[in-house]
Amino acid sequence: MASTTDPRRFPFPPGIPIAGLLLGWGLGKIWPMHFDWPPWTRWAGWFLFIAPWFFAFWAMVTFRRHKTEIDPLGKVTTIVTAGPFRFTRNPMYLSLMVFYFGGIVAFRLPWSAILLPLIFLSLRYGVIAHEERYLQALFAETYTEYCRRVRRWL
Repeated sequence: MASTTDPRRFPFPPGIPIAGLLLGWGLGKIWPMHFDWPPWTRWAGWFLFIAPWFFAFWAMVTFRRHKTEIDPLGKVTTIVTAGPFRFTRNPMYLSLMVFYFGGIVAFRLPWSAILLPLIFLSLRYGVIAHEERYLQALFAETYTEYCRRVRRWL
Protein backbone atom coordinates (compact mmCIF):
# COMPACT_ATOMS: atom_id res chain seq x y z
CA MET A 1 0.00 0.00 0.00
CA ALA A 2 1.48 3.32 -1.10
CA SER A 3 -0.20 5.50 1.52
CA THR A 4 -0.97 4.91 5.18
CA THR A 5 -3.76 7.48 5.30
CA ASP A 6 -7.24 6.58 4.16
CA PRO A 7 -8.65 9.46 2.06
CA ARG A 8 -12.25 8.22 2.30
CA ARG A 9 -14.41 10.42 4.52
CA PHE A 10 -18.10 10.31 3.59
CA PRO A 11 -19.91 7.61 5.62
CA PHE A 12 -23.32 7.59 3.86
CA PRO A 13 -23.25 8.46 0.12
CA PRO A 14 -27.04 7.95 -0.33
CA GLY A 15 -27.41 10.99 1.91
CA ILE A 16 -26.18 13.24 -0.88
CA PRO A 17 -29.03 12.65 -3.38
CA ILE A 18 -31.59 12.33 -0.58
CA ALA A 19 -30.49 15.73 0.78
CA GLY A 20 -30.65 17.16 -2.76
CA LEU A 21 -34.23 15.97 -3.23
CA LEU A 22 -35.28 17.30 0.17
CA LEU A 23 -33.53 20.62 -0.42
CA GLY A 24 -35.19 20.93 -3.84
CA TRP A 25 -38.58 20.17 -2.28
CA GLY A 26 -37.98 22.79 0.44
CA LEU A 27 -36.84 25.43 -2.04
CA GLY A 28 -39.97 24.70 -4.09
CA LYS A 29 -42.11 25.42 -1.03
CA ILE A 30 -40.32 28.73 -0.43
CA TRP A 31 -39.90 29.80 -4.07
CA PRO A 32 -42.33 27.83 -6.23
CA MET A 33 -41.29 27.37 -9.82
CA HIS A 34 -43.87 26.57 -12.47
CA PHE A 35 -42.91 23.90 -14.96
CA ASP A 36 -45.27 22.01 -17.27
CA TRP A 37 -44.45 18.33 -16.86
CA PRO A 38 -45.90 16.01 -19.50
CA PRO A 39 -48.24 13.52 -17.79
CA TRP A 40 -46.21 10.44 -18.79
CA THR A 41 -43.13 11.76 -16.99
CA ARG A 42 -44.56 10.93 -13.56
CA TRP A 43 -44.60 7.20 -14.41
CA ALA A 44 -41.15 7.37 -15.96
CA GLY A 45 -39.93 9.21 -12.87
CA TRP A 46 -41.33 6.56 -10.53
CA PHE A 47 -39.66 3.84 -12.59
CA LEU A 48 -36.32 5.69 -12.44
CA PHE A 49 -36.84 6.35 -8.73
CA ILE A 50 -37.41 2.67 -7.85
CA ALA A 51 -35.57 0.55 -10.46
CA PRO A 52 -32.01 1.66 -9.58
CA TRP A 53 -32.34 0.03 -6.16
CA PHE A 54 -32.43 -3.36 -7.90
CA PHE A 55 -29.15 -2.53 -9.66
CA ALA A 56 -27.64 -1.36 -6.35
CA PHE A 57 -28.89 -4.52 -4.64
CA TRP A 58 -27.20 -6.62 -7.35
CA ALA A 59 -23.96 -4.74 -6.61
CA MET A 60 -24.31 -5.37 -2.86
CA VAL A 61 -24.97 -9.07 -3.40
CA THR A 62 -21.91 -9.22 -5.66
CA PHE A 63 -19.81 -7.60 -2.93
CA ARG A 64 -21.07 -10.16 -0.41
CA ARG A 65 -20.28 -13.06 -2.74
CA HIS A 66 -16.72 -11.78 -3.01
CA LYS A 67 -16.54 -11.28 0.77
CA THR A 68 -15.69 -7.61 0.61
CA GLU A 69 -17.12 -4.68 2.50
CA ILE A 70 -20.16 -2.70 1.36
CA ASP A 71 -19.53 0.07 3.89
CA PRO A 72 -17.86 2.94 1.97
CA LEU A 73 -15.42 3.37 4.86
CA GLY A 74 -14.87 -0.35 5.48
CA LYS A 75 -11.81 -2.48 4.79
CA VAL A 76 -11.74 -3.45 1.11
CA THR A 77 -10.30 -6.92 0.53
CA THR A 78 -10.53 -7.26 -3.25
CA ILE A 79 -11.38 -5.48 -6.49
CA VAL A 80 -14.75 -6.85 -7.56
CA THR A 81 -15.04 -7.14 -11.33
CA ALA A 82 -18.08 -9.43 -11.60
CA GLY A 83 -21.80 -8.67 -11.77
CA PRO A 84 -22.59 -5.01 -12.42
CA PHE A 85 -18.93 -4.13 -11.87
CA ARG A 86 -18.28 -5.49 -15.38
CA PHE A 87 -20.20 -2.50 -16.80
CA THR A 88 -19.42 0.30 -14.36
CA ARG A 89 -16.90 0.78 -11.56
CA ASN A 90 -19.58 2.52 -9.52
CA PRO A 91 -22.93 0.73 -9.89
CA MET A 92 -24.16 1.94 -6.51
CA TYR A 93 -23.31 5.57 -7.25
CA LEU A 94 -24.78 5.26 -10.73
CA SER A 95 -27.93 3.93 -9.05
CA LEU A 96 -27.97 6.97 -6.75
CA MET A 97 -27.80 9.35 -9.71
CA VAL A 98 -30.61 7.56 -11.57
CA PHE A 99 -32.63 7.52 -8.31
CA TYR A 100 -32.05 11.27 -7.96
CA PHE A 101 -33.14 11.98 -11.51
CA GLY A 102 -36.20 9.77 -11.02
CA GLY A 103 -37.05 11.68 -7.85
CA ILE A 104 -36.86 14.97 -9.74
CA VAL A 105 -39.36 13.74 -12.32
CA ALA A 106 -41.62 11.62 -10.07
CA PHE A 107 -42.07 14.35 -7.47
CA ARG A 108 -41.90 17.26 -9.95
CA LEU A 109 -38.97 19.03 -8.28
CA PRO A 110 -37.53 21.67 -10.63
CA TRP A 111 -35.25 23.02 -7.89
CA SER A 112 -33.70 19.57 -7.53
CA ALA A 113 -33.09 19.60 -11.29
CA ILE A 114 -31.12 22.83 -10.81
CA LEU A 115 -29.15 21.10 -8.03
CA LEU A 116 -28.36 18.06 -10.22
CA PRO A 117 -24.83 19.22 -11.20
CA LEU A 118 -24.02 19.89 -7.53
CA ILE A 119 -25.25 16.43 -6.53
CA PHE A 120 -23.25 14.80 -9.33
CA LEU A 121 -20.08 16.73 -8.46
CA SER A 122 -20.51 15.97 -4.75
CA LEU A 123 -20.64 12.24 -5.46
CA ARG A 124 -17.88 12.37 -8.06
CA TYR A 125 -15.37 14.49 -6.15
CA GLY A 126 -16.57 14.19 -2.56
CA VAL A 127 -16.90 10.39 -2.52
CA ILE A 128 -15.71 8.59 -5.66
CA ALA A 129 -12.41 10.47 -6.07
CA HIS A 130 -11.42 9.57 -2.49
CA GLU A 131 -12.41 5.93 -2.98
CA GLU A 132 -10.41 5.76 -6.20
CA ARG A 133 -7.31 7.13 -4.45
CA TYR A 134 -7.76 4.55 -1.70
CA LEU A 135 -8.19 1.67 -4.15
CA GLN A 136 -5.24 2.81 -6.25
CA ALA A 137 -3.00 2.92 -3.18
CA LEU A 138 -4.25 -0.46 -1.98
CA PHE A 139 -4.31 -2.45 -5.23
CA ALA A 140 -1.95 -0.47 -7.52
CA GLU A 141 -1.65 -2.10 -10.97
CA THR A 142 -4.65 -4.40 -10.44
CA TYR A 143 -6.88 -1.36 -9.95
CA THR A 144 -5.23 0.55 -12.80
CA GLU A 145 -5.94 -2.33 -15.17
CA TYR A 146 -9.55 -2.52 -13.98
CA CYS A 147 -9.93 1.23 -14.62
CA ARG A 148 -8.62 0.72 -18.16
CA ARG A 149 -11.24 -1.97 -18.85
CA VAL A 150 -14.30 -0.53 -17.10
CA ARG A 151 -15.63 3.03 -17.18
CA ARG A 152 -16.34 5.01 -14.04
CA TRP A 153 -20.03 5.47 -14.91
CA LEU A 154 -21.08 3.64 -18.09
